[in-house]
Amino acid sequence: MQITPHKVLVEGLYGAFIIFWFLISYALSYQGINLLLSPFIDSIETVSFLVFLPHGIRIIAVYFLGWKAVLPLFIAHLVSYQLFDQMPPYWAQIPLAFVGALSAFIAFEMMRVCDLNSYYRVKASAERPNTIGPPMLAGILAAILNGLLTLAILMTANDADADLSLLLGYFVGDLLGVGVLLSFVFTLRRLVVSLGEAQNRY
Repeated sequence: MQITPHKVLVEGLYGAFIIFWFLISYALSYQGINLLLSPFIDSIETVSFLVFLPHGIRIIAVYFLGWKAVLPLFIAHLVSYQLFDQMPPYWAQIPLAFVGALSAFIAFEMMRVCDLNSYYRVKASAERPNTIGPPMLAGILAAILNGLLTLAILMTANDADADLSLLLGYFVGDLLGVGVLLSFVFTLRRLVVSLGEAQNRY
C-alpha cells in the first residue's frame, strides 16, 4: 500500500481527533460528574469514574478505525495521566496505557476470529447491517479485559487499592461509559438517516 502525504495527513487528523475527544470525555467524567455530585457524595474517587466516558471513545475509535486507533489511544492515556489528579503511580502509567489502548482492539479481534460482526463496514448489507450490538459486546469484553489486567498490574506492586471493589468499579464505569456514548452515536446516526430519507421524499 502506497503511503502518500495526503494519507499521512488524514491518519494524523484521525489520531488527533481521537486524542482530543478522549481527553474531553475524561474531563467530563472526572470533573463534570464531580462538580454535579460531589455535594451529595463524600467519596470523590467513587464519583470520578461512575460513568467512564473514555471507554466509549476507545470502543468507537477501534470500531471505525481498527488497529489504527491503538497508537492515538495510547498517547491519549499518557497525556491524561499528566493532566488530571489522582492518577496511577509513574511506574504503572505506561503498562496501564498499553492495557487501555489495546483492550478494545483485542476485544474486536476476538469477535472477528469468532466470525461475528465486529468492525464498522462501509458497505454493510441489508442482511448484516451495522448495529449497536457488536460494538456494545466489544465494550463489555474490553471492560472485563481492561479491569482484570489493570488489577493484575496494580497487584504486582501490592497497591492497597487493588482489590475486587476496584475491579467492579472499573467494570461498571466502563460499561456505563460505553453504553452512554454508543447510544448517543447510534441515535444520532438514525436521526441523520431519517432526515435524509425525509428530504428525499419531498
